[in-house]
Amino acid sequence: MAADRERGIAIVAALWAAAILAVIVGSVLQLVRADAGLGRGRQEAAELGAVVDGAVNLTILALLAPTGAQWPVNGSPMTVPFAGHEIRVSVEDEAGKLDLNAVGAATLQRLFASLGLETDAARRLAENVVNWPERSSSDADSDRRPRGARFQSVEDLQLVSGMTPEIYRRASPLLTVYSQNPWIDPAYSTPAVLALFRDSNPNAEAALRRMEEERAGLRAPAPAPGVSLGHAFTITAELRTPTAARIVRTAVIRLTGQARAPLLIYRWS
Repeated sequence: MAADRERGIAIVAALWAAAILAVIVGSVLQLVRADAGLGRGRQEAAELGAVVDGAVNLTILALLAPTGAQWPVNGSPMTVPFAGHEIRVSVEDEAGKLDLNAVGAATLQRLFASLGLETDAARRLAENVVNWPERSSSDADSDRRPRGARFQSVEDLQLVSGMTPEIYRRASPLLTVYSQNPWIDPAYSTPAVLALFRDSNPNAEAALRRMEEERAGLRAPAPAPGVSLGHAFTITAELRTPTAARIVRTAVIRLTGQARAPLLIYRWS
């Protein structure tokens, strides 16, 4: 049964790949043949945008590929050649971040304290995040989030009372709304996140100690973590041209592991 399921997913992934490539090629050709009435700058921007979109799609295909052909998902940059351009692409697994809709106030307080806030300020800000946008009186002493009070994006954090631009700038790379778990997967976390769980999670402690020993040259770097089905990933693609044009795309997807719908797209901007 497992083998049949894997073959089914592989077949669907191959068909998905063919469909995506057809869309990529069609989009680029359509833009190349765009109406001459478009201004040259607008047409160039549209064409470059299609190229970057193509690089994102090719990256998704790589994530769907068999294990040996998959990309690193720890944010390491890679280069994707497409349509005569070199696009810089990185993929980051969201499982290593703190989910704003699942994490508790105690963990958030440790996070904000680690970023420089004093204990009372860190506690108040953590409570404001957990209570956002409001909490009913019956939930006043609960550590669970109230119904409907979900962050739709990490950017929403800027709306929380007490959040400063500096704390947001430093905290946002460590946060997500896509992991859907109250815990982290240490295999995909950064040292800053792992440090928050060092005293309570043996796996986080071991992962952090390994990273520290690698940086000190005491042990060889561990292999990059692979792609896990069911996880969400942020793909960032950037293209810079000799004319100083810069196009950036950010896509957030989830690989479901389901043959009928192997991919969910949460964001593409």
